[in-house]
Amino acid sequence: MIPPVKALLEQCILLAQQQSFRAIVVTCDHPHKRIQSIHRSVFIQATERKQDKTLTEILYTPNTNIARLKVDERLDDHIPSEKLTWKEFQWLRTLTKLPIICKGILSVDDAKLTLEYGADGIVVSNHGGRQVDSGLSAIECLKDIVEFVNGRCEVFVDSGIRTGTDVLKCLALDAKGVLIGRPILYGLACGGYNGVEAVLNFLKQELIYDMASCGLKRIEQINERILYKYRQ
Repeated sequence: MIPPVKALLEQCILLAQQQSFRAIVVTCDHPHKRIQSIHRSVFIQATERKQDKTLTEILYTPNTNIARLKVDERLDDHIPSEKLTWKEFQWLRTLTKLPIICKGILSVDDAKLTLEYGADGIVVSNHGGRQVDSGLSAIECLKDIVEFVNGRCEVFVDSGIRTGTDVLKCLALDAKGVLIGRPILYGLACGGYNGVEAVLNFLKQELIYDMASCGLKRIEQINERILYKYRQ
């Protein structure tokens, strides 16, 4: 029998294909629940004060809007975390022809595994620093991973991106693209659609200004030469 969560994932992937989604992103470095007592309790208190009914209905499956898919379960609730391996990645590969991107990669060793198992992309990420204390920042790991991958798959980055200047630095280190998380949610919480649009416009204008300050007119011109290298 297929575990309920696996059946749910099959439904979500099928739905993603029907909705013309362009890729599947798999978090590869968070195999079990993290103790986040302080942050989680504060978040729950904040959301319970004024809960959006529609948002609640799609809380666990964003962008789907299908109530029957709502579930507060994780894959490791049915498969012990010590048994979660790259075999699950291979299983996902049998479900879809969409590109599969591995998120949470911070080392060359893990980047090597993503290539061996046929990932189409990598997101260099530490999830905003909220999972493991004292971990390396994503941007510290980006260059080594990009150089190792050497064009064999696309490399993206997220975690701690707050300004257009942050975006410029990541692009200068050869990230294919930069993912924005919390700033978008801040904008959404404060101003809904208009808030999200405002955040994106701020980031865009900052990036354009910083590029101009570096004498650059096009994204393709951004390279590592614009970064100052401290020499000991």
